[in-house]
Amino acid sequence: MSTDKKIRKPAVAGQFYPSSPEELREEVEGYLANETASLPHVDLMIVPHAGYVFSAPVAAKAYARISPNTKTVILIGPSHHKRFNGVHITNADYYRTPLGDVEVNQKIVKKLRSNPLCTAMLDIEEPEHCLEVHLPFLQTLLGDKFSIVPILTGKVNPNFVSEMLLPLLNDTTLVIASSDLSHYQPQSQARMIDDATVSTIVSGNVEGFMESCGDTAMRIAMEIAVKKGLTASPLDVRTSYETAPQYGDSNRVVGYASIAFVKPDATNNDNDNDSDNSDDDFTSEEKKYMLELARKTIEATLNGKDMPASTQPDMPKLSQNYGCFVTLNTSGHLRGCIGNIEPIRPLYKSVIENAISAAFHDPRFPEVKADELDAITIEVSVLTKPQPLKHTSPEDLLSKLTPFEHGVILKFSSSRQSTFLPQVWEQLPNKVLFLERLSMKAGVGKDDWKHAEVWIYRAVCFSE
Repeated sequence: MSTDKKIRKPAVAGQFYPSSPEELREEVEGYLANETASLPHVDLMIVPHAGYVFSAPVAAKAYARISPNTKTVILIGPSHHKRFNGVHITNADYYRTPLGDVEVNQKIVKKLRSNPLCTAMLDIEEPEHCLEVHLPFLQTLLGDKFSIVPILTGKVNPNFVSEMLLPLLNDTTLVIASSDLSHYQPQSQARMIDDATVSTIVSGNVEGFMESCGDTAMRIAMEIAVKKGLTASPLDVRTSYETAPQYGDSNRVVGYASIAFVKPDATNNDNDNDSDNSDDDFTSEEKKYMLELARKTIEATLNGKDMPASTQPDMPKLSQNYGCFVTLNTSGHLRGCIGNIEPIRPLYKSVIENAISAAFHDPRFPEVKADELDAITIEVSVLTKPQPLKHTSPEDLLSKLTPFEHGVILKFSSSRQSTFLPQVWEQLPNKVLFLERLSMKAGVGKDDWKHAEVWIYRAVCFSE
């Protein structure tokens, strides 16, 4: 490489990932080792960008879907250090990592610079990590056979950016929208917020709620998906405390998601189930397995052990994506309850992760101790996909709600949301009281349900 080439040097090597080439390659290969591409190769995805110990287990789910024929990678991420209007197009000729130098696609960069949306800011890329952290994974998977187009977003209309990028995309182009989700929330609140963000992405509502550092990048990806007729398929959604509890605090977590955009008939999320799911949708063997899995998970965690790799059951339905809650009760009283509303991961994995969260990370209760586990009864609730409940007035809403059948999600303009499982009707059979308590759970006024967006789902519930 000639000395007059401008090289953007790594900013977070030795911090977010190893600075040693050997250690870095070994670590990246380790994250990828257990990933299999259950989806066809994809060319548009959302991937997190934090330190590898926290976000790489989630990010690897997306990287595993990259086509080996990829020649150009357009990286879109937020500027964490400077505010500006438009999008910044790199000034660099190469991006360097411990694994070597990655060439910037100057042909595309030149085209982009002719667009009035694009600018070139001084010193904006040097401290920025959101694009850099993807490169070691790309280098490990693609070698030196690809080039990149690094883009940082400021205040800009996502649709305008998507229109600018669309003519540049072809069968060998990959677009990565780089973003983490909620920042520094308690574990249970983060899960609710992140589920709401993922719900927005899955719905395709580009104007919908998001809480993330890279919401503009994600909305650009959504706009591209709309134009290409693609559907969002969540691959993994977790928090920093779920990926690396040894380094974190359950009261201050960051959320991560890997989401692939695929042709509608290519998704592996076959559980866009009819909302009339009944208790017969799962066999007694499947229910028994999930309950035993939840208990074994809690026991293993108490003993400082990980669940064995053989945990994945030979039951195809439990490998489909479902929303799921795990509830712990002692003598008829709630002892913990955590779950995910959206179908963001395979059901058996949701049971494992939600069992751990319900036992050890529900902020309303102390951690479960070994000497009380025998007295705890475990309940699993598998949810149908949430659907909006259209209504014209509070009275119309009350007439459409079905107690003991509908789980309810309230979404507020303040970006807050809350949910009650269908079982909660047993304690709150009055519809108005049910909705008032649900509003208060979201931290808003008890009458604010009258102005909320309402979603409903059903649940298949079973217990020990």
